[in-house]
Amino acid sequence: MAIESQSTGVVRVARPVLSTIVINTALLIPGVVKMAQVSDQWLRLLGREVPRQGVALTVKDNTVSADLYIVVEAGYNIVEVGNAVQEEVAAAIDMMIGMQVREVNVYIQDVA
Repeated sequence: MAIESQSTGVVRVARPVLSTIVINTALLIPGVVKMAQVSDQWLRLLGREVPRQGVALTVKDNTVSADLYIVVEAGYNIVEVGNAVQEEVAAAIDMMIGMQVREVNVYIQDVA
């Protein structure tokens, strides 16, 4: 994905870098225990794919949409944790890469 063109060339950010930024930011939010991971067996049974690292990204026209699957620590307000993840992930993408964020969807997969 091209970020910015300059007279000296193009800056490109690899998709795994974007995933790393999203994952690391989410894990810094109080109440987030880990990114959800589901085995292949469960994927088939559920009929819905949860990404292996707990994040799925869509990039189109320098705009990012992110789906995050997380596990929240027991005792935390799930909605507040989800909202904090949305805000912080969107801010990190904007600040670190300068890309627009269309949406950040947070799916709570479990409480631990």
